[in-house]
Amino acid sequence: MKQFIVTGASKGLGQALLRELMRPECRLIGMARSDAGELAKEAAGKGVALRWIRCDLGDAASLEAVMEQAFAEIDGEGLDTIGLINNAGVIEPIAPAAVASGEDLIRNVSVNLIAPVVLTAAFLRLTAGWKAKRLVLNVSSGAGSKPYSGWSAYCASKAGLDMFTRCVGAEQEAEANGARVLSAAPGVVDTAMQRDIRAASPELFPSRERFVELHSSGRLAGADETAAKLLRTLFDERHPSGSVLDVRDLY
Repeated sequence: MKQFIVTGASKGLGQALLRELMRPECRLIGMARSDAGELAKEAAGKGVALRWIRCDLGDAASLEAVMEQAFAEIDGEGLDTIGLINNAGVIEPIAPAAVASGEDLIRNVSVNLIAPVVLTAAFLRLTAGWKAKRLVLNVSSGAGSKPYSGWSAYCASKAGLDMFTRCVGAEQEAEANGARVLSAAPGVVDTAMQRDIRAASPELFPSRERFVELHSSGRLAGADETAAKLLRTLFDERHPSGSVLDVRDLY
């Protein structure tokens, strides 16, 4: 039996990842600020156990308790795989740093970087000594290696997530049954985040037209297809712990 925890699971890529994992051999935990909605019925219809934890991953002080809540009903003895997929993310503020509010900048870094860092650390502690294969997938972005005017917090947080992955990967390589920790950029995916980007002011985000054109020309990747590629990457043991990848380079 396999157990997976997916953050940002109520919509977009997170929802697609959760649906892709609705398999007979999987038990799932979804985390999001909103309810499970139709996902609960869908999982039940497929005979898949789905627990839902409503939480705000921007609240750094609550993150360790959230992970402890997730593990309160997980029996490690019956698992061959335990996995954490840090998918939750926010793009706002879409504006130069000098214009963005401090509150918005803090929330961006909290959700995109602090949350996956703290959740991963707690996951590693709570699964220490387990016999199950331990997997962590951090959903990153090409913006972690390319600067965009108007995305300073987003680019910085994704770059930080990639470096965190490299460091933890090196740490886990030295451990017995160390976790395999990967960071993977999904490419430009047709989700609500892309709608927000296209709605941004070109004065605040000069690259807006590029994303408008990607959408109008039909070059956005589908969420379902991208979720399948991300999971294929996660399960591919040729990628060593600490790898920072882009699915567009792989498939």
